[in-house]
Amino acid sequence: MAQVPISSAQIAEFLNCKHLGEVLPAVWATTLDTPVEHHLAFCIDPGSEYLKTWNGFAGILIGPTAMNAPEGCTHLASEHPRRDFGRVLQKFFAPTVAPGISQNAVIHPTAVIGSDVTIGHNTVIEEDVVIGSNVTIGNNTTVLARTQVGDRSIVGSNTVLGSLGFGLEKDELGNWIRIPHIGRLEIGSDVEIGSSTVIARGTIGETKIGNHCKIDDNVFIAHNVLVGENTVIIANSEVSGSVKIGRDAWIAPAVTIIEGVSIGDNALIGIGSVVIRDIEANVVAVGNPARVLRDR
Repeated sequence: MAQVPISSAQIAEFLNCKHLGEVLPAVWATTLDTPVEHHLAFCIDPGSEYLKTWNGFAGILIGPTAMNAPEGCTHLASEHPRRDFGRVLQKFFAPTVAPGISQNAVIHPTAVIGSDVTIGHNTVIEEDVVIGSNVTIGNNTTVLARTQVGDRSIVGSNTVLGSLGFGLEKDELGNWIRIPHIGRLEIGSDVEIGSSTVIARGTIGETKIGNHCKIDDNVFIAHNVLVGENTVIIANSEVSGSVKIGRDAWIAPAVTIIEGVSIGDNALIGIGSVVIRDIEANVVAVGNPARVLRDR
């Protein structure tokens, strides 16, 4: 529960939306199908059957202007209910952690750490690493040499940034040898990277993750991959070396992208797809192998 309840009037002022009904305290949030007294929920469909279940509850509902609020509820009229609900959670209800570096963290003397950074237990920051300001890094994460993390980025626990990659070649006896990866990993600002994710550094040049990208848990991104701004890559996806992904792309869960493929801006790759050829911008592609289904 919120330590100090937030009033519906405060929420309406923050969202700059119309307040309809009695001013009520919001002590926590709930889902539309679970009405709770003095809780906040959102509704996208003004005709939702779940609205009836709120009759008699003193709740606060963020919903479309056309929505008729149930008896006893306060209506905050919004053109984007889900987005505004998320903004309210972020502003008033999300837990906050004071910046600080765990005593168990291991940080190389050459690493540059910005202001107001949070670094979790048993996390390792190697040499020639630059961490921007207001960055949060979870527990048991390793940031390897020649990695840069931009301001306000969030990195989960058990993640490896700047791994050595998997470039192989055969020697004169036909045995596999590893090609050293001596490039860099550059992660932009306002990026979120989940837990148990691995991103490799470039072989010679850079692996780059653009500003505002969101990368889920259990994702692997190989050497020299370029990811454009505001792109989303979801859990269990594998992005092979030298792939180029444009801005505002959406890579669904469990997608595999083979080496050297390009995916255009605003493309959506469907769940479980295997991408073996270039995908143009502004399309939806699905399947194994992935084929263009329609425009996005």
